[in-house]
Amino acid sequence: IPILQAAQAVAKRPLSLYASPWTSPVWMKTNGAMTGRGTLKGSPGDKYHRAWAKYFIRFLDEYAKHNLTFWAVTAGNEPTAGEIVFYPFQCLGFSPEHQRDFIAQDLGPALANSSHRHIQLIILDDQRVMLPYWAEVVSPNSSCPGPTAISQPWALVTLFSCQVLKDPVAASYISGIGIHWYLDFLAPIDLTLSITHHLFPDYFLLSTEASTGSYFWE
Repeated sequence: IPILQAAQAVAKRPLSLYASPWTSPVWMKTNGAMTGRGTLKGSPGDKYHRAWAKYFIRFLDEYAKHNLTFWAVTAGNEPTAGEIVFYPFQCLGFSPEHQRDFIAQDLGPALANSSHRHIQLIILDDQRVMLPYWAEVVSPNSSCPGPTAISQPWALVTLFSCQVLKDPVAASYISGIGIHWYLDFLAPIDLTLSITHHLFPDYFLLSTEASTGSYFWE
């Protein structure tokens, strides 16, 4: 908080801050640990998911007391990391379907019914190799390519994700898609970001994490 306040004091314009939680408290998690493979107990709409959504609101409330407001929050940092056994960093696993339902039933309504309803909600916040599949699950505003469109470069990839149902309720709470640039060699821009923007032009694409290289060890 002091560092953000110091930065804000010398900034020529208001800072646009976003927050991204890495894990929930361990008592909410299936593995009872900060690291390793684990997700929220139960299912969207239950006491664990409602409680985790309330943590977002409490976080924003507490920072606001220090005159720090946020432009956006993500639904969680690298949700696929929490599906990896023995993952060494803090993580909380979500599939795209699980994230979609958590947003629709818990996080979206919690934000909308709070004093932070103006905050942008960002999905994915993970490797861009997950696109466009992850966005396909969460958004209702895409359409599967028909036979006449199969020659288009984005169509072949999209066919694999069109079978997943979309949820207009979840989509109504979402503003954008967060991406990490690792695995660039597996996920070139034309097959991930370009396709996703073509399918979802109303959602912004934002790079939310990077390091010195596109490999995990850099």
